[in-house]
Amino acid sequence: MIYLVRHGESEANINKKFCGITDVKLSLRGKEQAALAGRRLKHENISNIYASPLIRASITAKIISSEIGFEESKIQTEKCLAEVNFGLFENMTWEEITASYVKEAEDWMAVQHKFKFPQGESYTDIIARISEFIDNVPDNSLIVTHFGVIQAVLLYLGIADDTNLWDFMISNCDILVLNNRKFVRIVKCSGN
Repeated sequence: MIYLVRHGESEANINKKFCGITDVKLSLRGKEQAALAGRRLKHENISNIYASPLIRASITAKIISSEIGFEESKIQTEKCLAEVNFGLFENMTWEEITASYVKEAEDWMAVQHKFKFPQGESYTDIIARISEFIDNVPDNSLIVTHFGVIQAVLLYLGIADDTNLWDFMISNCDILVLNNRKFVRIVKCSGN
């Protein structure tokens, strides 16, 4: 089994900002969500924990590791697991984006996950940077990352495509479970 966990609620989530590569802290609720995710994973056989270098994911990984009794010093940070770079849209709300970048916002809505953020990345870019890691991640691994990266993994593995990507709604600290690179379930830990 491989467990993909979206980081806990961050300050940017509360403020409804598109916060890709901007480093923001977890909220108190985010820390509570991480602890709940850890409790839900306590009886799983987790041999490895990998985390995005961004603080909201790395702290989530540390909280989970504490809950499951995994040695924090063995958490491996992987740059490829960082969230999508939103480029010009980084750290902006939807309202700010649509006010400042009307055409770009329309283009984004028209092509959704196929959009390349101006001065940023596309999901194709995320797939290119995570594919080797995903191909080689050992079984019984926990990966603490971001919504965009989890969606890119689903696309890369052929679990999701243009027709159903948004059917996989992964809220903060939800656990997406894969077995032999196939979708099993989503364990809700967001409290929503």
